[in-house]
Amino acid sequence: MKGSLQELGEGRWRLRVFAGREDGKLRQVSRNFKGTKRQAESALAKLVADVERQQVAIGPVGTLGELVDRWLEDIAPHRSAYTVREYRRIVTKTIKPAIGGLRIDKITGRHLDAFYGNLHRKGLASSTVHQHHSVIHASLGRAVKWGLLPSNPADRATPPRPARSTASAPAVADVQELIAEAEKTDTVLAVAIALAAITGARRGELCALRWSDVDWSRRTLAIARSLTVVNRQVSEGPTKTHQRRDIAIDDALGAFLARRRAEQERFCGTVGVEWINDPFVLSRSADGSEPCLPDGLSHQYQRLADRIGLSTHFHELRHFAATTAFAGGADVRTVAGRLGHADPSVTLRVYAHALEARDRELAGFLGTVVLGAVDGGPELHEADPPAPPELESTG
Repeated sequence: MKGSLQELGEGRWRLRVFAGREDGKLRQVSRNFKGTKRQAESALAKLVADVERQQVAIGPVGTLGELVDRWLEDIAPHRSAYTVREYRRIVTKTIKPAIGGLRIDKITGRHLDAFYGNLHRKGLASSTVHQHHSVIHASLGRAVKWGLLPSNPADRATPPRPARSTASAPAVADVQELIAEAEKTDTVLAVAIALAAITGARRGELCALRWSDVDWSRRTLAIARSLTVVNRQVSEGPTKTHQRRDIAIDDALGAFLARRRAEQERFCGTVGVEWINDPFVLSRSADGSEPCLPDGLSHQYQRLADRIGLSTHFHELRHFAATTAFAGGADVRTVAGRLGHADPSVTLRVYAHALEARDRELAGFLGTVVLGAVDGGPELHEADPPAPPELESTG
C-alpha cells in the first residue's frame, strides 16, 4: 500500500494513502497535517499502517439517514416484506427524524445512548427500543464492511435489555374445546387451530400451506413458504429462516386433514367449479385459490375464544406446541426444528420455564437412580445452613 506526502505551505502537509480500486474507481484516504517534514513522514507511515489494518474509513461517508435507506434497499430481497415494512417504519418514524442527519463518522456511543434514553422517556418499551438499536447496529455494521467506517459505534452504546417474558399457552382442554367449538360453525378455523397446536407453525406458514405440501405416504407436512400481507398486497415468500422443514404428522392429524380435503372437494362439486392445480389447505373459496390471511385467522380465533370465555390469542398455539412437546420429553433440538428456529439457543431462551420443569423431573429421576427411593425421609425446605463443626485445637 503506497502513500504520498504533499507540502501545502510552511509546516502544512497533505497525507494521502492509496487503497486500491473498487468498481473501477481509485480509493484513497487523505489527511491534513501540521508539523515538520519528519513528523509528517511519521504520520504518513502510521496512516498507511492504519489503512492496512482497516482502522480508518475508506471512501466518502454520509449521514445515518442515507445509510439506513441504502441498507434497507440491500436487505429487501433477502427478508420478508413484513420485516422490511417494520424496519422501514422504525427508520421513517423515529430514527431519521431524531438522528438521521448525523454523519456516520461522527456518531458516538453517547449519541446513541441519548437517543435510546429519549425513546424510553417517551414511553417506548425496552424491547421496542432494542429493535431500534438492532436496525442502527446492522446498518452501521454494513458501513464497516463497505469501508466507510473503521469500527461500529453502536458497539459502544448500551441499549436497554429487552424484558424477558414467559411464553404463555392454553391448556390441553382449552385447545380441545376451541377445536370442538370451531368445528360447529367454521371447519377451516378448526383445521387452522389443530395445525397450529400440533405443528407449532407460524400464522403465515399455515396460510401458505397447499395440498402438495402434505405427503400422505410419508406422513409429513412440508413448511416451505410463508404468506405475508403488506399494504393489502398478498405475497408468498420463504419462511422466516429461509429454510424448508418437513414435520412429521401422526394418523390422527392425517385423518383430520383428509376430512378437510374431502369437505373441500364436496364444496367444490356443489358450487360447480374446478379446483385449481394446487389448492390452499386453509381456503374459504370453492376452488381453493384464495388462502386465508394471517390477520383474518387471528381475528376469527379471538372471536371464538371470547365467545367461549377463554383469554388467549392465536400465537399462543405455537407456544402450546413447544411447551407440550417439552412436557412429553422432547429434546430442545427436535422442538427447535419443529418450530423453525434456526438456532436452538432461541428455543432455550424463549421456553426456559418449560425446560426448568423438565430439569426438575430429571433431578428426581437421577436422584432415585443414584441414591434410591426416599421413603419417609425429611422434607426439603428453605432454612439457614447448618453451622460448620468446631475444629479441635492442635496447639
